[in-house]
Amino acid sequence: MNRRPVISGALIGAVVLLGACSSSSKSSSSTTAPGAATSTSAYSSTAQPGPATTVAATTNATLREAMNTKLGKDIVVDAAGRTVYMYLPDGSSKTSKVPSDLQTAWPAVVVSGTVIAGSGLSASKLAVDMQPSGAHQVAYGGHLLYTFANDTAPGDAKGAGLAGIWFALSSTATKIS
Repeated sequence: MNRRPVISGALIGAVVLLGACSSSSKSSSSTTAPGAATSTSAYSSTAQPGPATTVAATTNATLREAMNTKLGKDIVVDAAGRTVYMYLPDGSSKTSKVPSDLQTAWPAVVVSGTVIAGSGLSASKLAVDMQPSGAHQVAYGGHLLYTFANDTAPGDAKGAGLAGIWFALSSTATKIS
């Protein structure tokens, strides 16, 4: 009989909490090469809106590619240079599977307007998916996007690889391990 381990929301929460409590005296890495916007992607949704979300949506969101010195690779970042992440259990779902107890630490990247593909990214890979909460969550290459509350400065990637389920993305929409 083949048994697969089950990861509970509580276990994931504990791992995130431990990561949040850890600190380092090393200087943070930096993100470079801010790029100009190259194209935009409008969105429409056929899903019915739900109750208002608690995540603050920006009117327009710009995503771009930037070198992350901590990871040693080009990654997808938001307009402020913050690392954006995919959540592995989401798979290719258009609905977030992040447990409610983790949503404060891992807020969704949401918009109320247009998503802009900045330097190094493909507009054809951008999408916005309506969540049950009514939020319009940004996706890149079929992966819903999130930020990490413990990334406090541009170039931080403290959530990369956390619990083996949170990953930064490349411009080709592949996870960065």
